[in-house]
Amino acid sequence: MIVLLVVIGIFALLVIGVLLYHNQAYPEAAAIAGEMERVGKDYYFRGESNVGFIIFSGAKTDEKAYAYMAKLLHDKGYNVIIPKQRFYLSLFGTKHGKEMMTSHPEIKKWILIGHSLGGMPVSRIAAMRPENLAGLVFLATYASVDLSDLDIGTIRITADHDGIMNNDFMMKYDCNLPHGASNIVLQGANHQGFAAYHSTSGRDGKATISWQEQNEQTVQLILDYFFHSTKGECDL
Repeated sequence: MIVLLVVIGIFALLVIGVLLYHNQAYPEAAAIAGEMERVGKDYYFRGESNVGFIIFSGAKTDEKAYAYMAKLLHDKGYNVIIPKQRFYLSLFGTKHGKEMMTSHPEIKKWILIGHSLGGMPVSRIAAMRPENLAGLVFLATYASVDLSDLDIGTIRITADHDGIMNNDFMMKYDCNLPHGASNIVLQGANHQGFAAYHSTSGRDGKATISWQEQNEQTVQLILDYFFHSTKGECDL
């Protein structure tokens, strides 16, 4: 009986450790997150535009790691929300993300950004066809459900030094992307450079650009696609 209790105790500690473990944000990103408004557990930048972005984080990654990207978007006048994810797993974020899109009537159009596992809630929300959905951004990820008949501006940005997300695997799901989706490979970039966090996996490729530069190039590609091209302008 004692041995069984010890085994159960060890197992419980392991489960708790897995649930609470996460990749911590760099101090620079955490400091920016500290400047953001907190609504519940979510992080907000409120802008003057009627367009809003929701950034869904990668698996087991601190949401604050996306604060620099949020700031770059907010500096252009846009509303940005980084939702807090249960157990640092954005696969649980679909319902909450959809609720955020309906609870802010002042925001007329939403663009959803998903990094890595964050592509799952982006895909699931898009499959619901919300009327105020204006665009999709997949960062080092893929559409997890069939969105091929969805007429909406979509851009997928991947990294040429990505050691986490296999490009061949992602290509198997290319048919799920909305028709006409734009695919761009960011040179010198890696998987974790789409955010700003310490990764303990050690599997990612070595980037030849800084995470700041990768964030900046990513945001510029997003803005150019949705606001400076005919592909995006039809939706916004």
